[in-house]
Amino acid sequence: MVLGVFDLLKPTRVEIKILDDKRRSAQVTVEPLERGFGYTLGNALRRILLSSIPGAAIVECEIDGVLHEYSTIEGVQEDVIDILLNLKGVAVTLQEGVEEASLTLTKKGPGPALAGDIEKSHLIDIVNPDQLIAQLTKSGELNMRLRIERGRGYRPATQQETTDSETRPLGRLRLDASFSPIQRISYRVESARVEQRTNLDKLVLNLETNGTIDPEEAIRTAARILLDQLSVFVDLKGKRDEPLPQPPVDIDPKLLQPVDDLELTVRSANCLKAENVYYIGDLVQRTEAELLKTPNLGKKSLTEIKEVLAKFGLHLGMKVEDWPPPGLSLEQQAEERAATSRKVGGTAAAESDEEDKASSKSPSPVDSDDANPE
Repeated sequence: MVLGVFDLLKPTRVEIKILDDKRRSAQVTVEPLERGFGYTLGNALRRILLSSIPGAAIVECEIDGVLHEYSTIEGVQEDVIDILLNLKGVAVTLQEGVEEASLTLTKKGPGPALAGDIEKSHLIDIVNPDQLIAQLTKSGELNMRLRIERGRGYRPATQQETTDSETRPLGRLRLDASFSPIQRISYRVESARVEQRTNLDKLVLNLETNGTIDPEEAIRTAARILLDQLSVFVDLKGKRDEPLPQPPVDIDPKLLQPVDDLELTVRSANCLKAENVYYIGDLVQRTEAELLKTPNLGKKSLTEIKEVLAKFGLHLGMKVEDWPPPGLSLEQQAEERAATSRKVGGTAAAESDEEDKASSKSPSPVDSDDANPE
């Protein structure tokens, strides 16, 4: 087999070895694998086999004469806790399409009560009928009702008790349910060789089931689950968030004009833009007190701004609903900032000198543009 420079080896030899007569244990060997892929695949399959293979288990038990799990039953050697532990060891399967079912067990002593003594049903199959449930004496009698559910992974009894603790009848006992049919799973990675390549991996999986599933089928199911989870990465495409349509906003067009349209002096315009006031709509929402706190903007500039706004039929302290409007993009504001920064460096000093000269020639008191009294 000839591979390209960037081609990866795919396993060509798969060996399945059944280790017992009941087909519960098996060893699966896969080779050759690229270096590192043995651990990658082995760990992924092991975790899926332990946690994600569906199965069935006894989840609830009701025993005549028993109100709680700390009780004892006359004529029965085991206490109720031991009986519940033995029930957890019963391996059951549900017919395809059946999610839950109920069974009964009636047994009189003397002798053992086994899983095979549970009532037969076409919906349920008991895989280990020799599983001991309780040992009865001559006077002992055991009557119980069992509920079986299909599930995945492990579900503690406390998880279900929190949801139906108020409606569950007294004496109905919950069991910790282990739905996984896999009892043991381990893997190891050995060295493999293909022609002149000796740095390859061989994956060896050892697994044991409870008899409700064939080891080969368990591995196939785990591989399908892994493949299904990885399929989303094959055609990985991010979804773009489409912008939501913005409702039309009724705003006076004059408010959308830049402050440059007011034809203010360079000093006043620069002071406003230094405070991120780029549009007339930004300006009219400011109050006189707020503007007087602006550095280098005094009463003379404030009077100029008020007079210019009055020509447009506007004034300071206005309330503008839905400002800024959706159409006023951040890009436009960024352009305004860039243009302002270019103008400020070249003209602010010259304008300031001109205003200072004009102010010194005037006989009127000092304007607050030059001195900003409290």
